[in-house]
Amino acid sequence: MLYNIPIDYRLISDKILRKLIISRLNKYNAMVSRMTPEQINKKQELFREYCSNRPMAINTLEANKQHYEVPAEFFTKMLSKHMKYSGSIWQDTSKLNNSDENTLKLYANRTEINDGDTILELGAGWGALSLYIAQNFKNSFITAVTNSKQQKQYISTKIKEFNLTNMKVILSDVNDFDPQDKFDRIMSIEMFEHLRNPSLLFKKIDTWLTKNGKLFIQVFSHREYPQFFDNTRSSWMAKNFFTGGMMPYAGFYKDICKPLSQNQQWTISGSNYHYTLEAWLKRLDDNNTELQSLLRKSWPHNISNRYINRYRLFLLICSELFKYNDGKDWHIMHYLFSKKS
Repeated sequence: MLYNIPIDYRLISDKILRKLIISRLNKYNAMVSRMTPEQINKKQELFREYCSNRPMAINTLEANKQHYEVPAEFFTKMLSKHMKYSGSIWQDTSKLNNSDENTLKLYANRTEINDGDTILELGAGWGALSLYIAQNFKNSFITAVTNSKQQKQYISTKIKEFNLTNMKVILSDVNDFDPQDKFDRIMSIEMFEHLRNPSLLFKKIDTWLTKNGKLFIQVFSHREYPQFFDNTRSSWMAKNFFTGGMMPYAGFYKDICKPLSQNQQWTISGSNYHYTLEAWLKRLDDNNTELQSLLRKSWPHNISNRYINRYRLFLLICSELFKYNDGKDWHIMHYLFSKKS
């Protein structure tokens, strides 16, 4: 991809990059706007049908390398003190730590956690949610699952640091995870978009939940038009940061959640994710010198520069995408499911 050269060497200003991104989003929006409701429904139907004939998750190793091949310290310099690597809900647009903490509390409330519940988190990231629950629901036991060795090591260190006896972390690919225990609550924050056939996981989760168990997920979505990130030859995002992922349409998971049933669904303006991404970008830039030194311990000078510059573009693209049309086109969604009685 020839356009990697100006990106890798940061030859284009952020102002121009943002204009180029918005121009691409305008074209995409115009394409979607020209479609009739019947065409949109057909697109969604074909999307569901394609997913239903695929493995549960694909390209898991590639996706893992794209985000977690760098040291954990890279993320400690970019994320909040909670190490939450997902979109949060903002009321005060100046404080990332507060936004993340309030959102973690909201997750617990919407999942209807009771102190004493057994809880499973799938795709635990750097452990923000599991660690929060373990510290605030002392009588609950939390199992965090990640497919990243670095994340498992980081979470294990935090469990010891906080002297938590009600939490454990497991290293496992979601395709292979097969717990022997049942759980009162299962939670997953921005992992389902990395699945190709989520209905297979819904079926498994149904067997993992207790009789009155519930599943809570956070996902990002487009208001109506779904998309796969498979074309690594022409899509910069698919090649560098989201291989094998998807942008589902709003309501997709309600349509495929059997044998579970949906209790509730929330739509949250994409502007919230925009604020999160801008906060990450600011911290990335503020700590650029330190991050360069950190990466150069493992990589040559040009490789460390390239990674940071590509990561900056990743943040810029996502930020403008979720900001687009006042956050009404691409947004965050929460779903709560339960076992059918």
